[in-house]
Amino acid sequence: MTETTPMTTDTGELLAWIGRQHHRLLASTAGLTEEQLRAPVVSSGWSVLGLLGHTRDTTVLWLHHIVAGRPVDGFDEEEEVFDNDPQRPAGEVVQDLREACAAAVEQAREIPADAAPGWWPEGAWGGYRQETVRGCLLHLLTELAAHAGHMDIARELTDGGVWDFAVDGVRVP
Repeated sequence: MTETTPMTTDTGELLAWIGRQHHRLLASTAGLTEEQLRAPVVSSGWSVLGLLGHTRDTTVLWLHHIVAGRPVDGFDEEEEVFDNDPQRPAGEVVQDLREACAAAVEQAREIPADAAPGWWPEGAWGGYRQETVRGCLLHLLTELAAHAGHMDIARELTDGGVWDFAVDGVRVP
């Protein structure tokens, strides 16, 4: 994923940070085999590939649907899983994350940070709600940062690799 130039608006700056988290998640998979990407990493059973699919779905939900105002018919918060996309090659899942997230970021780029979300899944998440685009973007950024931490743990458990900001990538011992 290419790094975007931060805009001077809150929305642009937050989207640039969101883009950096996508970059970090994708770069953290470099050098892993198809088997390593699909292997359950923790006792709950999720895998690196499942984490990438979840990240794609989360980003599209928050930016395309909630911020940009494209409602989801039959939204069901219980369907959110770390799906390993068993029928799709890992490279396809990675490319889908790259493309879907870039498109979702672009859809949100011109929406003012102080605007209300374009759509909200009423009654979801126990009544949790964000009132502004800024709040939605901060929520998504926080979730992506947490998932980058999950990816760090997954990578270290898989092959000992650790994220190194100095090289903007994974350093494997």
